[in-house]
Amino acid sequence: MKRIAVSALSLLVVIACSSTSAQDPELKDGGASVSTETTDLSQSTASTQLEKPPELVRLEDVWDLAASRPGADIGQVFQLFRLKQSLGPKNLACYDQESGDVCEKIVDAINIVGLTELQVTLLLDSLELPHRVIERDCELLMVTQEFVAGRVNLAVSQGVVTGWASEGGRNFEASENC
Repeated sequence: MKRIAVSALSLLVVIACSSTSAQDPELKDGGASVSTETTDLSQSTASTQLEKPPELVRLEDVWDLAASRPGADIGQVFQLFRLKQSLGPKNLACYDQESGDVCEKIVDAINIVGLTELQVTLLLDSLELPHRVIERDCELLMVTQEFVAGRVNLAVSQGVVTGWASEGGRNFEASENC
């Protein structure tokens, strides 16, 4: 019985090997086409890994710009962001008894004054910080009066952030542009 099973298994292996070589005549050359196919597959995989969505590229560029500005401390931003995440749910927790107003410290460490409104929006959105523009080109905008702890209120002049304040935290500093 064992002999029959072994011979049947051997016959299946021989048939499988011969049918593969019969179907693909290029394999008779020592398997050169297999390495070519593998190389092509690895190149296509590598090219798909390098392609990033435009939104991610834009966000990375903004973070690079923010990190290169004088007065910015991106390491502190990420430490504070981890603290903010540990305090509570998205867009809510910005205050800790020991650390104080975490959201205000995050925005202060980024040094957003002088960045464009779009750049600041991308940065704050990526950090899950609520924000809004309350002053545009020296005119106060109509805003709701609900209190959102840690929300960043922005002053924008000609598309550039000129000042900011955190609800429940710091007040606007006097803006020289208006």
